[in-house]
Amino acid sequence: MGVVYLFNDHMVIMSAERDMFIDMGQIHLACYCVFLAGIIDFFDGFIARMLKVQSELGKQLDSLADMVTFGLLPGLIMYELLARAYYANYNSFDYPILFYAAGFALSIFAAIRLAKFNLDTRQLNEFRGLPSPSMAFFIVALPLIILRDEMGLTKLLSNNWILLVIIVALCYFMVSDIRMLSLKLKSLKFEENQWLYSLVLLSLIIAFIGIFILHVYFVIIPVIILLYIIISIAKNISENGI
Repeated sequence: MGVVYLFNDHMVIMSAERDMFIDMGQIHLACYCVFLAGIIDFFDGFIARMLKVQSELGKQLDSLADMVTFGLLPGLIMYELLARAYYANYNSFDYPILFYAAGFALSIFAAIRLAKFNLDTRQLNEFRGLPSPSMAFFIVALPLIILRDEMGLTKLLSNNWILLVIIVALCYFMVSDIRMLSLKLKSLKFEENQWLYSLVLLSLIIAFIGIFILHVYFVIIPVIILLYIIISIAKNISENGI
């Protein structure tokens, strides 16, 4: 459904004395679909284990579903954002459509990330590299920030170079060998989960400040994901090496 909403999207450019208006149509509904899928993805494994219906087939289908939701759709959304960023320039038509296709690097690296996850036996209680849902949440938050102009970030996120840096950074973290925190707890002991508890506490503080003080919502998502990456790297450094 996210892809369907994105195809119903449209871009309108109205130029009068170099003024420009760009409409992203129903892209927000596509973003909401990714968030909904993320919630379902969080619980599907738990429900399968509870009902004792987990299987190798389910594992493969889960990765295929993840590739569409957290790989293909973020790539399409970034394509739209890049097209919007380039069209906002006075020389926009000097750029070939291939420039916008840079967004699909997210889809390609998500596929590599998901394939590595299925093969890597080290990722039982932790992740190696940024999980594709985290990348997807980061990406789908961007159009919503732009549409609401949260914290005046619309202009910044309409810069094609900023978007390209985001693509490169997220692609790198997805296929890196950096150990990342996971919610798969062996126990609830603080000593064993102090880094994860710190992440949860700081995330709650950020969410509180964002919602009740700054009155923003979607900016919170990429900030928390950046915090997740930073705390995971800090944990690796404290344990002597990434």
